[in-house]
Order: sequence, then C-alpha cells, then structure tokens
Amino acid sequence: MRFSRSILAIAAVAALGFSGLVLPLAAGAQELKSADAIVKGLAPVKTRGFDPPAPEREAKQQELNAKLREFMTRQIEVIPREDRDQVAKLVEEAKSPNVDVQILFAFDSADILPKARPALDELGKALSDPKLSGGTFLIAGHTDAKGSDAYNLALSQRRAASVKAFLVDTYHVDGARLSVIGFGEEQLKNKDDPFADENRRVQIVNTGNASVAEGKPAPAVPDAAPPPETAPQADAAPPAEAAPPPQ
Repeated sequence: MRFSRSILAIAAVAALGFSGLVLPLAAGAQELKSADAIVKGLAPVKTRGFDPPAPEREAKQQELNAKLREFMTRQIEVIPREDRDQVAKLVEEAKSPNVDVQILFAFDSADILPKARPALDELGKALSDPKLSGGTFLIAGHTDAKGSDAYNLALSQRRAASVKAFLVDTYHVDGARLSVIGFGEEQLKNKDDPFADENRRVQIVNTGNASVAEGKPAPAVPDAAPPPETAPQADAAPPAEAAPPPQ
C-alpha cells in the first residue's frame, strides 16, 4: 500500500528495524531535518477556492481519529491485524502532510541510540511549535523481515512507544495528541529487499487538527456586551411603591 502525502516517516537504522506505512523513502541515510523544515512539511495544505474533495478527507480524518481514540481508551498494546489494515487505509485516504526523519535504535532493541538525539530534538521542537499545536499524530513502528512476525510486531510497537516517551518526557508534547501502533514487517518499504535499511523505521502521521478530527465545531466567537444604554432591562429591580398616605 502507498500513502500519498500521508506520513511523517522516521527511518530507524538498526537491526530488526522498521517496515513501512508506505510512503517512498530514499534508500540510505537521510539528512538531518531542522525543526523549521519539519514544521513546514507537516503544515496543513491550504487550498484556494473551491475544494470538492475536502469534505471526504475530513470525514476520513474524523474516522481515523475516532479509531485511534478507541485504541487509547481500551489501552490495546498490540492492535489486531484487521484494525491495523483499516488505520493504514484511512491514513492513505486522509492524505495528511508528512516529512521523513531518521532515527537510530540499538541492535534488536527499542533503546534509542545517542546518535538519534539530534533528529529527535528537531522533531520535539517541531511538535512543540505553535504552528502545530492543534495537531494530532500517529507514531507507527515498522520492522524489516528478519525474525518472526510476532516478534517484529512487538518490537515495532516498543520502538514507536520509545519515540512517544521521548517526545512526552523531554519536550512535554501532550501524550493525548500521540497515538502509537506497531505494524511489524507487514508493510515493507523495499519489497525487493526485505532486509533493507529503509524497511526499518518509525513513522509519524499527521492526522490533522484535534478539534476538526473529533468532529467538534469551531469555537464560537462570543457576542460583544451591549452598551449600558441599550442593555435589556428585564432583570432590573422594580421601582419602590409609594408609601400610603397617613391614616
């Protein structure tokens, strides 16, 4: 499956790394992207004029986020295959902005290597930027084809969770904005070479504005208070009655 403009991909160069939610990645090392470049890559696309597909994309975004919130509420550690496939399909149909970032993990481990810190720092700065403050993100982990399916699925989940933990602990990104799913070796980036480096990665998918994604209306602008002379007097105290004449 291929995602068109739907993924912020984080390539992980380590044994038993990650396979993909399939946005084309260049083979080999990826250059370090600055926080500014990541913010620009993740910024929602602004359409000009009439945009017929927009309602359908928003509907898919709402459906995707509802599914991700369900996983978080139920605290599911390993998402069932049917649900993983549904999430991948919705990500593709929502066509979210994306950018690639390279992350390094220790061999056969979810431990993030010191060499990965610069890339994670830039990612943390980007997700803390006010321009992305309303966004929600899916962290998706992937492995290459080494090892068993079950082992790779669990490893991809742990690696994605490691990225989320770093973002929450170090950059105080709201954990409620970050969902985590491991895909194991199900979605190889390079199917011709199942053990290739580009198959070993974590991806972060921008799933859109949190309020819009949840189907909430935009906050209403409060009406201005009327000036004193035109303010309604319905609640004003009635005038005191005249005292009766002496008897």
